[in-house]
Formats: sequence, structure tokens, C-alpha cells
Amino acid sequence: MGFKIRRKATATWAGSDTAGGGHIALGSGSFEGPYSLKSRVEGVPQVNPEELLGAALAACFTMSVSNKLTDAGYEVGNLETRAEVLMAEDGGRYSITNAHLIISGSMKDIGTEEFERIAQEAKASCPVSRALSGTSVTLAVEALVGS
Repeated sequence: MGFKIRRKATATWAGSDTAGGGHIALGSGSFEGPYSLKSRVEGVPQVNPEELLGAALAACFTMSVSNKLTDAGYEVGNLETRAEVLMAEDGGRYSITNAHLIISGSMKDIGTEEFERIAQEAKASCPVSRALSGTSVTLAVEALVGS
């Protein structure tokens, strides 16, 4: 095994699971903020683990699409990926059951079918997608402008 990257993050928590709260900080210093059970289940405007996972997946996937398009000789315009992460309860256990990626972009000289083929390859090879191998990760191409 050759190339390795190590990244760090810190999470703290104080109090009970329902009334407590915590703080998340990325090792790079680029983000830090509060989180709580309410941010997870009630939509309180704080970060939550599912949004962080969705952001990581969307970012990794979008970089992978750009890389694959460039390798295929296409000029990459603008790409935007939204991620929707679903957590569901089954028998008293909570699991992240699905992550859905929705990509749109502005590209020259590529048809929607070729773009979708490359996007599917990127989804299969993205390190975060692969880390979520126990979760269904689906993909939709929402719009491709300039094809």
C-alpha cells in the first residue's frame, strides 16, 4: 500500500443523549460547530452526523466525477451534487439506509448518456461511496446544460 492520507476530527458531548449537546471540529480547522439530538431528529439548525456524511459523500463524488471527465478528455464546467441521507429505525435500531446523490452540471461536448456513465463510474470508485458499502447509494443526473 503506497499513498496514505490521514485526517482527523474531534467530537465532544456533555449531558444526556436527549438533553445534552456537543461540539464537532474538523482537524483542518475549516469547520467547527455544535450538534445535538435535536439537530438530528428535529431539524434544529446545528450540524448533525447525517449531514456531515452527506457532505463528505457529495464532495468526494463530485471530485471523482471531475477527475474521470478530465481523464476522458472533457473540459469540466460547473458541477453541483446534492446528497440526501436517510436514517431509519428498524426494531429499535437506527441505521443509515440510503444515500442519494443528485448531480447537475454545465459541460461542453458530452451527451447526457456519456455523462451519466462517467458519473456511475465515479460513484463506484469514490472512496466515501466505497466506505458506505453497507448502504444503498443511488444516483440521478438532474440536469446537464450545454450537451
